[in-house]
Amino acid sequence: MHFTYEVLVVDDGSKDSTCAVVEEYRRAHPDMPIRLHKNPRNLGLARSFVDTAFQGRGRYYRLVCGDNVEPVATMITLLQQVGKADLVLPYYPVLPGKSRTRLAISKTFTFLVSALSGHSIRYYNGCALYRRFHVMRWAPYNYGFGFQADLITTLLDEGASYVQVPVSGSHFVKEGGRSPLNFRNFVSTGHTLFEIFLRRLRAFMFQSQKNSTPRQ
Repeated sequence: MHFTYEVLVVDDGSKDSTCAVVEEYRRAHPDMPIRLHKNPRNLGLARSFVDTAFQGRGRYYRLVCGDNVEPVATMITLLQQVGKADLVLPYYPVLPGKSRTRLAISKTFTFLVSALSGHSIRYYNGCALYRRFHVMRWAPYNYGFGFQADLITTLLDEGASYVQVPVSGSHFVKEGGRSPLNFRNFVSTGHTLFEIFLRRLRAFMFQSQKNSTPRQ
């Protein structure tokens, strides 16, 4: 399969040399469609994810994390599923480097999202491949790492089709203040779970009918 593509890099108020590295790479590879966007301040992953969808020009859209935790084969595997469903949802049968505690937290989160939403997905935080229009139309209004669970369950509520694909990856351990296991992220995750529950409750109370998500 042949694809045209663009790479959108977001500097979300980083204090390292991200911008310099990207600019140097762009100069060395002038044929690659790379665009760099600098946020005026740290806006968070969820906000940057949605804002960048509006800046994009393609039909499909995916977050690629900056920790370099996925091999090229993972992206190829996901792109091979393009056109088969509205959502291509990756999951990791094995994730080297992830502690038992982190695995337990991840499984608990997956269980809670499935229980509260009424859906049954293997993994909600695996950087799905979306239709870009859907990200713009159903943008999640929350913070923290749970935004993808919010978006995916919203799209499933709207009747979006999906395929689940096993992929390979690794876990990058962040220490100290960079660790995602902090009070702010626990609060934001709780907020996401509450929003998912409220959406299901509203659907039950008002008997909302699920229509198929329009393809764009």
